[in-house]
Amino acid sequence: MSSQQQKNINMGTVLAMGTQLGFMIALPLVICIITGIYIDKRFNTFPWFLLISVFAGIGLTLIDIYKVIIPFLEKRSDNKIIK
Repeated sequence: MSSQQQKNINMGTVLAMGTQLGFMIALPLVICIITGIYIDKRFNTFPWFLLISVFAGIGLTLIDIYKVIIPFLEKRSDNKIIK
C-alpha cells in the first residue's frame, strides 16, 4: 500500500471518528434537554427536570465517548509498540 493510500485511509478514519463523536456528544444532550423541558412544562416544575436531564445527558455522553475513545487509544498504542 502506498503512502498516499495510507494517508487517505487514515484521513477517512479520522473523519468518521470525528463525525461519530459529534453525534455522540450532541444527540444525547439534545434528546435529554427536549425531554427535560417537556416534563417541566407538563408538571410545571421548571427548571428541575431540565437540570436533571442535562446532567443525565452529560453522563451518557461521557460514557459513550469513553467506550469509543479507550479502544481506539489502546489499538493505537499497540500499533506503536509493534512498530
